[in-house]
This record gives sequence, C-alpha cells and structure tokens, in this order.
Amino acid sequence: MTTMKLGIVVVYLLKKENEGLLDLHLSQIERFTVVPYTIYGSVNRLLPEFRTKLYRHPKVKICECPTTPLRSDEEQVYYLDHLIREAIGDDVSHIVTMHIDSFPIQAGWAETLARKLSETCVFAAPYYGNYTACLFFQRDFYLKYQPAFRLSERDLSSEQYRKFCKKFDHIPHAGVGYFFKAYSEGLSWHSLMESNRGNAHFVFISSIYDDLVFHLNAAAYSENEPVANTRFIRAKKWGWRYFWSHVLRIILLSKTQQQLAGAKRFVIPRHLLGQGWKHIGFPMFYKPIHWHERTQLLENPESYLNYLRTGKRQN
Repeated sequence: MTTMKLGIVVVYLLKKENEGLLDLHLSQIERFTVVPYTIYGSVNRLLPEFRTKLYRHPKVKICECPTTPLRSDEEQVYYLDHLIREAIGDDVSHIVTMHIDSFPIQAGWAETLARKLSETCVFAAPYYGNYTACLFFQRDFYLKYQPAFRLSERDLSSEQYRKFCKKFDHIPHAGVGYFFKAYSEGLSWHSLMESNRGNAHFVFISSIYDDLVFHLNAAAYSENEPVANTRFIRAKKWGWRYFWSHVLRIILLSKTQQQLAGAKRFVIPRHLLGQGWKHIGFPMFYKPIHWHERTQLLENPESYLNYLRTGKRQN
C-alpha cells in the first residue's frame, strides 16, 4: 500500500469564545494523526487573531477563496469545494472534511478509515448526524464521480431520488449528495456509528463515531445562533410520513419544548428524539445543552472524552 497523504479540509468560522475549541481541534489532529497530512483551511470572515494563529501553524495551508454572500450550509459547501480542489491539486491520496469542533480521538484513525474503503465502498461518514464533520474519501472517487455536497433541483425531482428516499432516511445536511451519488452509481459507504457510552441522552450533541472521531456539533456557525429550522426530509413527503413530520415539528419546535430542552434535568431518550429529528432536521434551538457540553469539554478534554467513550468519570 502506498503511503497515505491526507488532506484535511476545514471551513474555519467561529466566535471569540470558541478559541478553546480551535486550539483543541488543532492539537487533537496533531496528536492523533500519524500519516503525513496538511490542513486546508478557508478563513473568510474569520477574526484576525484566529487568522494569525492559523497562518503560523506549520500544518495549516490557508486557501484564499473568493468570499461568498451565502450563509449556513450553502456557505460551508462553497468553501469546501474550493478546499477540496486545492487538496487535489497538491496530489493528496485521501481527503477528510472536518469542523472546528470535530477531531480524532485515537491514533491511527485515518488508516482505520482508509481500510474501510474499496472500489465499491467509496467513503466513510456519519449516517445520522452532520455528514461533513468527518467525510472521508479517496481522491480517485472524487475525480471519477465528482460528487456534490448538496443535491440539485434536478436530483430532488428525479425518480432515482424518490427511490433513494424510500430506502434511506436522511437529513438534508451538506454531504447528502455523496450518499445519493454512491447510491446512483451502485456503490456503498461505511457508516460511522455513534459509539458513546456516556452522555447518551442528547442526540447529535457530543457524538463519538466508531470510537475514532469526536464531534461537539453546532460550533461551526459563525453567529452561533439557532438557524431557522424549517427544513424537513423530502423523503417524508409521501404517505403517512408527511403527516407525522408535521406533528413532530409542532411538538419538538414548540416554545415549551424548547424551554424544557435547556433544563439540565430534562432527559430525552436519544433514540426517540433521534427518530423525530430525522423528520425535521437538526434542532439548533438546543443551544443551552450545547453550551453545557462545550464547557465540560474545554474544562478537562481528557476526562470528558474518556467519559463519552467509556461512561466512567475520572477522579
């Protein structure tokens, strides 16, 4: 097997109070990535002090991308496309997308994911969660199939997409286009599954995937404010699923539910809430829970991550 040359692509977008997450993200990548790697980062709209920190980092290559007025997922996709092309131009063998709040937690993580891939199994990614927090693929797959992060209107109205929806539940996050491309070409993927033993009550917050990668979630938004949660899966537009998607939307997005969600003692079984959120998208109103988990992570990363992995608190 030839030596892996890994390109880690990240859209760097964060507020001042998340500097600790940026430092942890960089240190964890350096600590646990043993193959040759370069971080390809975009810094549009990033605070000057963070730009300076990244410019000085020996493993970070800042890619000067034209600024876009797009926001949310569309902005992320725009910059990711630029970063991937930059990495491909540097002749990387593998590419992985990450966020400022996602990073490896085990040495050999990249090699482990690379071994999951083949000519027919073409990428690895969280199947329930935010796909681009760790979307890992080979350059040959990208060059041959040219997958898109988002689906076009033509894709969404196609019979192929209708079949895809009937077979696979999904959230319309950036990255879903990779799943649809693989499905359309008769290919498969490796689903990174949540392996948390601790903190299993809040879906999509502080997730450990395959005991290899951590993702806090929600910190990548520059404003760190809830995004209007009006999207739901087009796969649910047929039959009874369309009706229940609206019922779940009313229940989970109600003012009372949002207030309860921020209460520390309020516990919602992850599997039940996850089923609901598959219908309406990620609940960005869970900011109090996100902030609570983020605080624990930054206070003692080693202890917190160990708790997530094992379910045991360190003294």
